[in-house]
Amino acid sequence: MPELGYIAGGADGWLNVKTGSGRQIVALPRYLKIQIDEPRSGRDWFTTTEGSYRGHAFSVTGGCLKIGNPGWRSSAKLEFSVSSQMLSFPGGQVRAITDAGNPVATGTHPVQIPDFPHEGGAGYLGRTRYAKTWFYLGRGAALPGRNDRYLHTGRVSAGCVTVDPSGWTALYEYLILCRSNDAASVGSLVVRR
Repeated sequence: MPELGYIAGGADGWLNVKTGSGRQIVALPRYLKIQIDEPRSGRDWFTTTEGSYRGHAFSVTGGCLKIGNPGWRSSAKLEFSVSSQMLSFPGGQVRAITDAGNPVATGTHPVQIPDFPHEGGAGYLGRTRYAKTWFYLGRGAALPGRNDRYLHTGRVSAGCVTVDPSGWTALYEYLILCRSNDAASVGSLVVRR
């Protein structure tokens, strides 16, 4: 009988898994909610119940899935002040920026469950092991060049909300366990000038 559980994840917050057909490998984020199915052919099988691959079947080698609740909490409420360059969350405050010539819009933005490891964060792995984990600010899938604003770590912004690497691990560890009731987001971000 299927049991509810979650992805334990690798050291960088991602776990590589095989699609149901076994032809493709995709990375799923740490603490993603899943339904654990019966093991077969020496692999653990599961179905995702949230995130970009919601409803898809995957398999992985044993020991990477956990039964139960890792400590999920309610929806995150973040606030970013463009003028003070500070992002506030229940765990504290971190420095953040957006591009002055192409700033993220004021208002409330949904903060999605991470979609895939972003290579744009690779240069910051020496500062935080979660540098490739970005949270999309919007609904549905990000569209490169048109609708692709993210909350991520770094030193330069092209219009995203870019958090100083020294504060990213604390923000990541807070956000990755937050959940809204839509199977897609971890909470919301209010942007103020």
